[in-house]
Amino acid sequence: MTISIKSFALFVVLAGGLAACSSENQSQETGSAHPPARLVETTGVKPVQYREAVFASGKLSLEEEARLSFKTGGIIKRIFVSEGQSVRQGQVLAELSLEEIGAQTQQARLGEQQAAINVENAKLALRLAERDYQNAQGLYRDSVATLEQLQNAEVQLDNARNQLEAAKKGLAMQGEQVEVASFNLRYSKITAPSNGTILKKLAETNELVGPGMPVLLFGSKDKSRVIRVNLTDKDIINVGIGNEAEVHFDAYPGHTFKGEVREVASMADPYTNTYEVEVEVVPEGKTLLSGFIGSVSIFTSSTANLIQVPIDALIGADGNRGEVFVAENDTAVKTQVSIFKVEDGQLLIQRGLDSTDKVVISGVGYLEDKQPIMISQR
Repeated sequence: MTISIKSFALFVVLAGGLAACSSENQSQETGSAHPPARLVETTGVKPVQYREAVFASGKLSLEEEARLSFKTGGIIKRIFVSEGQSVRQGQVLAELSLEEIGAQTQQARLGEQQAAINVENAKLALRLAERDYQNAQGLYRDSVATLEQLQNAEVQLDNARNQLEAAKKGLAMQGEQVEVASFNLRYSKITAPSNGTILKKLAETNELVGPGMPVLLFGSKDKSRVIRVNLTDKDIINVGIGNEAEVHFDAYPGHTFKGEVREVASMADPYTNTYEVEVEVVPEGKTLLSGFIGSVSIFTSSTANLIQVPIDALIGADGNRGEVFVAENDTAVKTQVSIFKVEDGQLLIQRGLDSTDKVVISGVGYLEDKQPIMISQR
């Protein structure tokens, strides 16, 4: 009888254990079928009209920079300016030693004077030949002179006329020589073509320079300040003249200079295969020196209507495809989206969301598709 009671007690304990396990399994299955609601935070999406921007960097310069040189070669007698100096239009900047060029000019003028004397002598010879010819005609009519003598006088007259024409041409040629010598003498000095700044000295006093060899790098103050950047073929197709730009220089941290695209290259550089774009920079009262390195943001005319959401809403991404949770009737619905770009901590979405949608931004790591949610009221 004792054994029966013990067996019965053991049976009751085993039955209770099996019932408890069965109840726990049923609870787990029920939880899997109906996951508990999660507390999440949501935010509304923001429709934006996105304007594509192109980023590049380049060096600041004056729109008009010229390498000033002498027309003729020679020894530099004096350079009157230094680097960074402001100059006025017409101001003499440098000059050559003028002994040789002055001698050439004087020689040309003497040659012109000699040519003028030759013309006067040719005129006198022509007058004499004309008189002799007239006398020969009278004598021939009176049968005193022979036909041969008359013909000889006519030949002398033609020769005198030809000599006068040659003398006139020689005078004209000497006049041109004087002009060339005077021109060379005038351009044996370098003068400022406009108000500007001496950016760099490329030669020094007493150096021998050849014709056209740069001596001074000059920048005009009358022209704009520009920054030139190089863009790839992918970016250049979106850039046009008149596009707005923003420029930043390390010399002025935190300050944004306004700019505008002034020139766009129509062909690529043969060495870099990039296209040069010139952006005019507004100084805004700041000192902008040639050589500043600036970063440029060019806002193109290409626009797109997009949806903006915080990047915290993103579950995962593969290329330009991503997933977010959209809150619908207290349920988290996993939604496929097409990502245009990630910028400043925001997702720019091309497709997949409507302007009225609300996306989950907190607690997404624990959510499942179509799981109930409770939206935080914070």
